[in-house]
Amino acid sequence: MQIRFYATLRPIVGGRSVELSDPPDTIGAVLERLADDYDGLRAQLFDDDGTVRRFVAIMVDGRDIRHVEGLQSRVNPDSELDIFPPVAGGSEHH
Repeated sequence: MQIRFYATLRPIVGGRSVELSDPPDTIGAVLERLADDYDGLRAQLFDDDGTVRRFVAIMVDGRDIRHVEGLQSRVNPDSELDIFPPVAGGSEHH
């Protein structure tokens, strides 16, 4: 399973993507394995109560998991995941 990371997550995992062999079959389990494998990733993805942080976007095969079954969304070894960290932004007021 290919998992692509963006922006501030790339230094944590050491590149643009990682290949997960023998992946679990739900998004939640995949994220747990990644959080165990990469120091610092858990704090970027999850709140203290274990839910995905509000502005983290996780896409499975191009669909936001919030619009399917969330962390229970099923995946298979051919699924592609894209994980986007919260993006700082806004406008300056003068």
